[in-house]
Amino acid sequence: MRRRSKTWKESELCWEGNISMERQTINETFTLQIPDGFEVLTEEDLRKMYRKVGDPFKWGMRDLEKHVIMTVLWKQYPALLSWTLDLKAVVKKNEQLTGKAHAAHGYRFLEFFSMQAGDEHAEGYRFSYDKEGVTQVCSNFLVRDGRTLYAFMCVGREENADADRETFRRIMETLEYA
Repeated sequence: MRRRSKTWKESELCWEGNISMERQTINETFTLQIPDGFEVLTEEDLRKMYRKVGDPFKWGMRDLEKHVIMTVLWKQYPALLSWTLDLKAVVKKNEQLTGKAHAAHGYRFLEFFSMQAGDEHAEGYRFSYDKEGVTQVCSNFLVRDGRTLYAFMCVGREENADADRETFRRIMETLEYA
């Protein structure tokens, strides 16, 4: 896949003083900017979050004060299979599996969506579930880079869902090839 880069004006990087200039690299493939208040998760943090369902998270960040988290995992597929994968079909199947996995926590499907992740097209879905008496809203979306699919999961509290969605959208706008 051709590597693309995007140039940004400093004013585009800093909306409401909320995005820092710090960039993080994900799997030596993508970089994105980390908003002020977010911290990159350690390997130990990622291990604690893994529930032995699906692939483990490989990168993540969180804002403890705002109770939001973004995690990423990726998986490389055989060449022929990777080129025949339809992102929308994969997302629909993923949504079904997520519904089963979260059924005991009051899983509620909200919507399918498309979005831009830097220069890449992403497909995803939103759902909510209850954890320890608090309703969480999660956006899961996929981005393809050649044979590798990247799954981004963004989770926050229901009362902050609109602001969190905007924060995650802005983060994903900064996605660039490393």
